[in-house]
Amino acid sequence: MSEFVKQTNNPNEKEWINWLDEAIKNEHIKYYDYEHFSKIRTIGSGAYSDVYRAKWKNTEKVFALKAFKNKERKDITLKEIIHEFKLLRKVDFHENIIRFLGISNRNEGKNNIDNYLISM
Repeated sequence: MSEFVKQTNNPNEKEWINWLDEAIKNEHIKYYDYEHFSKIRTIGSGAYSDVYRAKWKNTEKVFALKAFKNKERKDITLKEIIHEFKLLRKVDFHENIIRFLGISNRNEGKNNIDNYLISM
């Protein structure tokens, strides 16, 4: 169980964090260490999320990282991440849709839900 689950009093938030922790533990979701990304720059921003371009260190592989915005209700942010993950898994076969690769946490020292990113 993540330290963040122990710190929160919101039952919905705990449920979503536990779901995410289990999915990573059981390798249903690949976890990417944020420290292995380099040359991170913003490529888009909207009402609900920011999108960044990043290179995987020591390679030419390029990722898109999507961070959701929702400072007031962190349980909704995590719910949005999981919902998007499930949608991307359903359409993973189509060539015109960016593939979901995994999830990252841009500040692993702090168990803050706002730091989770979808890796594509």
